[in-house]
Amino acid sequence: MEDKLIARLKDVLKEYKDISLDYVVEQVREITKKRTMKAFHVNQHMPQGYEDQGAFNLLIVTAGNTLFDCVVGEEYFRYDAIAVKAIEKFQVIDGMWENKESKKSEAFISLRLSHGDESHIALALEDGDRPSLKALADLVLSIRNPEA
Repeated sequence: MEDKLIARLKDVLKEYKDISLDYVVEQVREITKKRTMKAFHVNQHMPQGYEDQGAFNLLIVTAGNTLFDCVVGEEYFRYDAIAVKAIEKFQVIDGMWENKESKKSEAFISLRLSHGDESHIALALEDGDRPSLKALADLVLSIRNPEA
């Protein structure tokens, strides 16, 4: 799973010359403390509400059912950690957005995981980003609301 995460980070970091892949990987390894990753999603574009916080964010769910929401900036790395079972609201939106650059309506999918007054958002604006977001959503839903 880590190899897939590193490949995705390499792709996203092409847009950020001031952020080193080694730095991001080192930070992720430090916070996950060798926990096994079961799913992850890297937001190439910052979701609404995160714009002033960094360049991009990534969400990771570990085998121990902990959600890490990491914000990566040019000058810092911040993360929140929460037990998946503590998530109070799970919301998926699969819809269309108006791309002002291409002047076309394009598909998107978003996942909002809320607890208290905090929300953790995964966003897929491109078709290639959808599988990791859907896998993350499926995993969180199966942990929060298991079918016996």
